[in-house]
Amino acid sequence: MGKTSTYQASAAMGNLWNYLQGLALSYDDRHWLADKLLENKEKKPRKSSEKLVFPNIGDDFKPSPEILAMSCGPLPEGFDEEKELDKMWEEWAK
Repeated sequence: MGKTSTYQASAAMGNLWNYLQGLALSYDDRHWLADKLLENKEKKPRKSSEKLVFPNIGDDFKPSPEILAMSCGPLPEGFDEEKELDKMWEEWAK
């Protein structure tokens, strides 16, 4: 997504947010809307086994075993990736 598309999407979301704030939505209406916004996220769970793609790194590049051990190890038992990503986005939004 280019800078123009990102700007346009941000502007459109800002306009949508302003519109929604102008509506007299009840508590149930707001929850219905929130459920609709999260619906797609729940339908497409993220697969942790997907291969990572790095577009600017050549196919012949092989990182050292030390680098692989630091960056590509298994996640700790009970680690909730979705929860950690949500926390990260919340912190960035502050």
